[in-house]
Amino acid sequence: MGAAQRKVIVVGAGSGIGAATAAHFHERGDHVLAVDVRESDTPATEFRRCDLRNPSDVEDLLRDVGSGWDLLAHVAGVPGTAPAAEVMKINYFGMRLMALGMLPLLQPGGSIVAVASTAGVGWEMRAAQLEDLLSATDPAAVESWLAGQDPSYPVYNTSKEAVILFAKRLSGPAWAKYGVRINTVSPGPTETPILTDFEESMGRDLLDTVRTTVGRHATVDDIVPIIAFLGSPEARWITGQDIRADGGFVNSLLAGPPIAL
Repeated sequence: MGAAQRKVIVVGAGSGIGAATAAHFHERGDHVLAVDVRESDTPATEFRRCDLRNPSDVEDLLRDVGSGWDLLAHVAGVPGTAPAAEVMKINYFGMRLMALGMLPLLQPGGSIVAVASTAGVGWEMRAAQLEDLLSATDPAAVESWLAGQDPSYPVYNTSKEAVILFAKRLSGPAWAKYGVRINTVSPGPTETPILTDFEESMGRDLLDTVRTTVGRHATVDDIVPIIAFLGSPEARWITGQDIRADGGFVNSLLAGPPIAL
């Protein structure tokens, strides 16, 4: 007998990791609501448009989807080539609104998995600087906070640091009040349609260094199973974690000299 059908929402399902995530759950027979700013041909049970830059769009979506969901896979994001305010509103604040709004709509034992990035690896060192951002409750406050930051620090990194830190801080209360787990997945460079944008914003030399160090860039097939596992009952005792999926690149920088074999 196959696994019971589950109800899954994938935000950012139009392309890349999000499309592959929606297709994964659709192919296993789950009820999949694919959410994106544009319509797409991603395999899914139903589709809804939502512009994460607009809180009223998120509110409309949350009001209409009903309850009884098992998983929110929040994959939506834009690279650092987008305007700085949009990067923050889409990558961080949109995820914040979706996560908070979905908590009462998820079943006990449900899960939220948000895609962050290894670009957010500095979250712990920058937690104090992110404090006021995490206190911002509307897009205007996010923009005001952003205006006071060092413009030389990559806004994409900031957005993903905020995603990781917010998820970690929300995970305890979400578990205690709703029985819902919250985790993040942080891919390294991944072969998706926006990889060239990352080469432009982060520097092709840096991304080439990552590829040389670990042998290749990731593919969506490397990332989707991690999202699926964290969203599954088998991961029932994992919450508040950020799982780096980068072929070991960050580890090679932080762990010191490798042990010779």
